[in-house]
Amino acid sequence: MPKKTYRKCLVILAALGAISPWAKCEESQSTPISFVREVAPILVGKCQACHGPKTAESNYRLDTFQLLMQPGDFASPPITAADLENSEVHRLITSEDSEERMPNNGDRLADSEIQTINAWITQGAKFDGQDPASPLRDQIPKDIPHPAAPLTYSKALPVTALAFTTDGNQLLVGGYHEIMIWDSAIGTLVARVGNIAQRTLGFAFSPDNSWLAIAGGAPGVSGEVRLIPWQNGPKGDAPPIVLATQDDVFFDVAFSFDGKLLAAGGADGSVRVFEVATGTERLKIDNHADWVLDVCFSPDGKRIATASRDKTAKVFDVETGKLLTTHSEHNAPVRAVAFSPDGKQVLSAAGRQIRVWNVEDSALIAEIPGFENDIHELLLDSESIVAVSADRTAKHFKLADRTLVRSLADHPAAVLSVAWHGPSHRIATGCFDGTVTVWNLDDGTKVKQYLAMPATPAK
Repeated sequence: MPKKTYRKCLVILAALGAISPWAKCEESQSTPISFVREVAPILVGKCQACHGPKTAESNYRLDTFQLLMQPGDFASPPITAADLENSEVHRLITSEDSEERMPNNGDRLADSEIQTINAWITQGAKFDGQDPASPLRDQIPKDIPHPAAPLTYSKALPVTALAFTTDGNQLLVGGYHEIMIWDSAIGTLVARVGNIAQRTLGFAFSPDNSWLAIAGGAPGVSGEVRLIPWQNGPKGDAPPIVLATQDDVFFDVAFSFDGKLLAAGGADGSVRVFEVATGTERLKIDNHADWVLDVCFSPDGKRIATASRDKTAKVFDVETGKLLTTHSEHNAPVRAVAFSPDGKQVLSAAGRQIRVWNVEDSALIAEIPGFENDIHELLLDSESIVAVSADRTAKHFKLADRTLVRSLADHPAAVLSVAWHGPSHRIATGCFDGTVTVWNLDDGTKVKQYLAMPATPAK
């Protein structure tokens, strides 16, 4: 490496917080950097949204190694092996000009991320993947850990996923690269589980409580379905299993009632069915024209119902993936879907209304109005229906005649998610502003309301 470039490497790395610039540069020279394990995850997570197949600002793409090395509009070499000064990517990620620095639509890369990219370039910018023309996401091993969650949050996140533990004493809330576990009665943060995709959009516990399934990702960038071994909490000695990844988020997951299968719906419009015991993908259904926002199994496990942004709800055969029924009379994106206890009917929520229809012929049976804004989620048991809405309410209906029991209206923002613990007759609702509220469903009283936001260092 030219002496001038070598010295610049020392100065840059020292400015980024190294104790000794000489030691740090020696480390960059002696410790090999893996492109697929260390550099590619940074590019996919922080850069691909603006420089990928969907959006290529300045006509520059980096969603494959081959494209990463090709200049865009500015014609400067993005990466020049062993030469930081002549690598445009290095200049842009270290620029002091906030208008010029990349990423341009987010925070500056972490010092450790810049050091990793710089060291990789200095070492010769070697590619250690299988195919330089294949998507970077496909090159990244599935066991790559996610970034650590922040110790504290500067502001609360929208609560897009909730789940009660089996005993009802704790409530899982999706955070930023983590799951927060709260005491459901007093609202204190009792544990934090890391190594999770950026945002969690769906939770599901297996019937025997041995697995926690998580759907999520980074919108427009990545998606993941992850299984965490669980027995009264995450098993620290058992690694998680990543069942699937893709270029956009997964919205929801659901176990079959015997726990043998897991279904997931995603932004690619597909429904995937996995065998839990082996972790293999058994079926992929590509039938919807847009995002699949919700999935659920029929009580006998033979059918899957789906809700989609394409304004339809559908029912599929689990064994073959064959489409059995389409209910296409919604005039808005369908956000939630559930089977009736006997499996003969489906309830689907779109816009401000819940529709009840027959699985056999999709014929409409009834409509449940009464919402003033979009419904985001619905749940039901043998007697009741609970649905939450952007109108800041959670509504409780009788299943038998669909009459309103009560409206739970003390929410400070749009309600995005709901969890139900049957034995204790409690529900939890999650709001756009980060507020979680626990309710007694028998009488509508508020048990506790708190902001799901870590304010103390992680344990």
